Amino acid sequence: MPHINFAWWNLQNFFDTDDDPISNDFSFTPAAGWTESVFNKKKENLAEGLNLIWPNEQIDLLTVCEIEKDTLLQDLLEEAGMDHLSVVFDAAGTSDLRGIDVAMAYNPNKLTVVSRTSHLVHLRYRTRDIFEVVFRINDTGEEFVVIASHWPSRSRGQYNSEPLRIAVAEHIAFLVEAHTKVDSTTYETLQANDDLAAIQAKWESKVLVVGDFNDEPFDRSIIQHLKASRDLDKVKGATNDFDKFVHTYKYRARETFLYNLSTTLINKSASGNTGTYFLSGLFDGTVFTNRYQMLDQLVVTRGFLSGNGITAEIDTFDIVDDGTLATSSGRPRSFKYKSSKPNFVPSGYSDHLPLKLKLNY
Repeated sequence: MPHINFAWWNLQNFFDTDDDPISNDFSFTPAAGWTESVFNKKKENLAEGLNLIWPNEQIDLLTVCEIEKDTLLQDLLEEAGMDHLSVVFDAAGTSDLRGIDVAMAYNPNKLTVVSRTSHLVHLRYRTRDIFEVVFRINDTGEEFVVIASHWPSRSRGQYNSEPLRIAVAEHIAFLVEAHTKVDSTTYETLQANDDLAAIQAKWESKVLVVGDFNDEPFDRSIIQHLKASRDLDKVKGATNDFDKFVHTYKYRARETFLYNLSTTLINKSASGNTGTYFLSGLFDGTVFTNRYQMLDQLVVTRGFLSGNGITAEIDTFDIVDDGTLATSSGRPRSFKYKSSKPNFVPSGYSDHLPLKLKLNY
């Protein structure tokens, strides 16, 4: 069956060695120990990691975060020997204070970029961009949407910073709704023409939301605001069908529920430790009961679950936690480049583990 191999990875501070005058990237300059040789080792290791995500196959659609700019993704793909992938260049760049970005690359033999949009949520400081790309499958002409993002961190405390992530979750939910529902005027026109099929087709639009959410699948930002849950029936079941026209205000109030594939991995690991990130506590004194955290997540609309056209194969969704990228307990091997030890050689990959999913069409 034809398919698209999808991957997501937080690359952990993939910066070049230049001092960007508009960003707080001072920790990643030669003066701070981030030398050209360290950078090249980081790039080499990340390239090795990319080739472990779909062994014996190839990545067709790659989404990453904690990367300084699109040209670095192009350099990384060259290092990995992935000349079949093209970067989706985003002219908007990033507004993040640290200068870190979200980026995508795709296989033009399978996909065509229809549109790309960079969104910002204006909090006290503008958030890292929410990168929305519409793709068309070359063989079938079907379109689908990928929304990739990197939500505000927990570094100021999980609950003190939670409102920031809730704001981003709400914004993404708004973007998803724009793809799955028509506006009020269009709805009333379709209702007057008794064209329920158009409403139903819109409802089945295929949107994939992925990112480092810096919250876990059962936190408020995910459940209550992004509207993503483990309840498969709530998303694709008959109770969520559009089988008749209703009053316009009821249509407007209809919530677009998403299915969180990341919940399928809870307690799946043989070691009992499941997550893409390991953290025992925060600077504010917060201590986590579950140190292995599912911060990187992938959620989809019901259209990806219908079996019609491009479909998310749930059973293929996984964390890439092989013995190279992770320890035997499933802890990510983060990249380390500073040590007081003599003859120390930088090692590791990222403090996050990648996600993978097969999309059949």
